[in-house]
Amino acid sequence: MRSGIVRFVYYGEDDPKKSTMKKLQRLGLAEQVPESRIGCSIVLNPFAEAYILRTDRPSIERCGVCALDGSWSNPGRLERGVYRRQRKLPTLLAANPVNYGKPNILSSAEAVCSALYIIGYIELAEQLMAKFNWGHSFLSLNAEPLAEYATAESQEQLQAIMESYF
Repeated sequence: MRSGIVRFVYYGEDDPKKSTMKKLQRLGLAEQVPESRIGCSIVLNPFAEAYILRTDRPSIERCGVCALDGSWSNPGRLERGVYRRQRKLPTLLAANPVNYGKPNILSSAEAVCSALYIIGYIELAEQLMAKFNWGHSFLSLNAEPLAEYATAESQEQLQAIMESYF
């Protein structure tokens, strides 16, 4: 996988020292880009119509996956966002200290990890989560759904898997 596959747009709505994506950037594992440079990246947006599937792998290998790193207290920007290629994640439980156990309120790093896991980059997903003292909890808390989501071949199949867990 080429470098720069993990990208993020940073909105500056939180303390940069607490931003999971800024931490990954400091470690050389993520690239910050302005919205104007998202390009053909698949943007993770909880308000997108389609779920991410393993069939998105070639697109992510070519153009990357991009998290929109902002505060959950300001979701309006995400609802209005219009990106060429956007996907939402199926239901998962957060393990970060702020939102532990809450469904779908993931940190940006958890979101990117989930997308990478679903498209088959499990080792990279584990590598990213290993940078956080709670990262192993995210992977163990969501181990079964993530493994099954990674097998889904259609939106309908992913939806059925999700409904069997949540």
